[in-house]
Amino acid sequence: MVRGGAEFHRQKALNHAGNNWKGFMGSTDTGLHRIRQAASMGAQSDLMDSTRWGWSCMLQLQEMDNWGKPATTTWAAEFLLRDGESREFLGLWINSSAIHEAKKRRAKQVITGSFPCGKWLHMIKAQSPGCELCKRERTMSREATDVLPTETLAHIQSAGCKAQKKSVIRAHNRCWKYLIGAISTHGEATRDLGLPSSSFALPS
Repeated sequence: MVRGGAEFHRQKALNHAGNNWKGFMGSTDTGLHRIRQAASMGAQSDLMDSTRWGWSCMLQLQEMDNWGKPATTTWAAEFLLRDGESREFLGLWINSSAIHEAKKRRAKQVITGSFPCGKWLHMIKAQSPGCELCKRERTMSREATDVLPTETLAHIQSAGCKAQKKSVIRAHNRCWKYLIGAISTHGEATRDLGLPSSSFALPS
């Protein structure tokens, strides 16, 4: 039952990728030509099923330079559909008794697209989708607050949100220093590869 539910949601995301692909490719003459070409290739017995078709559309959109949105439904869904992205490690982390339940809950909210940011709360008619942190920052700076960026998870976790900028940079630098330290400690002593110094960290 769990596997069936997961496959249903996977197919739902892949169907979205197919619709995105058709909408994007159909907006140009070159795209229409590629659609006709794809439809005419191969014997009828070799036509793609809905899963292979959605997968193909998702991969093709990811390669497009002028496609700046998730190829499926959300960035989290796209991450989980991609091969080789440590999903096994993520599963072990969520099931670990050493991890606090609050952290697990936040991770599950991110994965399922239900993190209680402004965009999600607006979807359930709870509040405006505008970023409250940006509104507070602009109010303190006496700037206009009539047009605010949408409060998505990606926005509040990036330096694009002015109120979060310093916190995001500090978090980035801590991760960078940890990785450099771990590689230096556990790397092979005989390697000739030099590591960049922590001076490459972002300025705070």
